[in-house]
Amino acid sequence: MDKHEHVFERFIEFENLYDGYLAARKCKRYQEDVLSYTANLEENLINAQNHLMWKTYEVTGMHEFIEYYPKKRIITVMPFENRVVNCAAYNVLWPIYSRSFYEHSYGSIKSQGPIKAVEQLQYWLKLVRNKPGKWWVCKMDIAKFFFRIPYEVQLEALGKPLNDPDMMWFLEKAIKCDGRPFGLPVDATNVTECERITGIGMQVGSLISQLTGNVVMTAADHFIKRELRAPYYIRYMDDMIFLVPSKEQAHEILGRFQIFLEDRLGLVLNNKTCIVPYDSGIEFVGKVVWPDKVLMRKSTSLHMKRHLKYIMEHYSTGEISLDYALATIRSYLGYMRHCDCIAFRKKLLDDFVLVRHYAEDQHNNCPDE
Repeated sequence: MDKHEHVFERFIEFENLYDGYLAARKCKRYQEDVLSYTANLEENLINAQNHLMWKTYEVTGMHEFIEYYPKKRIITVMPFENRVVNCAAYNVLWPIYSRSFYEHSYGSIKSQGPIKAVEQLQYWLKLVRNKPGKWWVCKMDIAKFFFRIPYEVQLEALGKPLNDPDMMWFLEKAIKCDGRPFGLPVDATNVTECERITGIGMQVGSLISQLTGNVVMTAADHFIKRELRAPYYIRYMDDMIFLVPSKEQAHEILGRFQIFLEDRLGLVLNNKTCIVPYDSGIEFVGKVVWPDKVLMRKSTSLHMKRHLKYIMEHYSTGEISLDYALATIRSYLGYMRHCDCIAFRKKLLDDFVLVRHYAEDQHNNCPDE
């Protein structure tokens, strides 16, 4: 493998830092922290360049919040000035690492994504339906993926194609951030109450963490394809599926992969991992996939109905704007375009009625003149 040198030099160039600023501010130009940074843009970029050059760069001022959908998780947000630096690093690192990515890895990769992942899986399900024998699907999911990868595993994977100590210094800073522990117990059920663990995990919500997750899992991709020789294998970040022509082969590959995962990456599979017939409906990236149809998960459709009911109720009192209400229904319609749900779509549209009541109520409550 060719080792890349002088990556850090390209990373800290003023033009690259400026490109990082443009990427970091995308769709956020009018947020207060972005406007403040932009007001002294050249000075801030030169300041970041100097801190990186003299190895005084630090990550400070991070804050956490809880994301409740589709599941409860902790998201850690960096200050804008650190996001600019991360985006600049991503600009020079992406071309290096993406060369080794598995062709059917779809998570956090440009030009890929969940829609293409579902289309590819359905194509394979149609393909094996016409092959001899009874094909089986093994669905694997890693327990607490972003919160369990050891620091040394992350740095080893990131360092393989690099011969640049300065860039490795920055990557270690980016992984450890402000030094707070990111790790969670593998059996944690309430992520807000359990004790955090030092030395494992990563910040969730940055380009560097998404890139690192894919770099770490690239070794797993190649192990399944080259060593275990699974005929059809697809991955969306930590959600993995392979198809094989017998149940025995599925169990053999799964067993060997579990050993690899624990010994090489320090990770384990969770209880969602299962082996099922190829035509039983495979849950993948929020949808349920058959050879001839793709449906939404029941929990997704229930969430849509509850959310739209909430919007109608609060729109009627003036608490929700028309722009927000219309943007929500449009996003749901866009999501449903890639599912076989004509009847559900029609019912959702029929039931979604926006009516303002607050003005009339205020008039009725006015005292008589």
